[in-house]
Amino acid sequence: MKINVTDILNSSNASLHDDGIRVYTEIKKHLGASNKEEIEVDFSNIKRCSTLFLNASFGKLLADYGEELVKKLVHPRSYSQILNFNHKYSDMFDNFVNKDNYQAYREEALA
Repeated sequence: MKINVTDILNSSNASLHDDGIRVYTEIKKHLGASNKEEIEVDFSNIKRCSTLFLNASFGKLLADYGEELVKKLVHPRSYSQILNFNHKYSDMFDNFVNKDNYQAYREEALA
């Protein structure tokens, strides 16, 4: 299964929270207990991608379906043209995996 981000957003920018939710909603349609098909999330023709977008799409998938399922079935593809995509995606993923430490760090920093 292939999901094209440009087709969903009708834009070359994946920047807003609402953009992430739209992509999340499309991916969610294809995830579930009975569906084990891998999903390629195609970023062809996307020029910009924000951390906000990644948190609202992939971060929400992680929260709803867990690290194991998302790692196994959901794969971003064709993103080499997006500056720092790997770094942003890795940070988003690490923040989820280490959410307890991250939350404690935030609380300490804001105290």
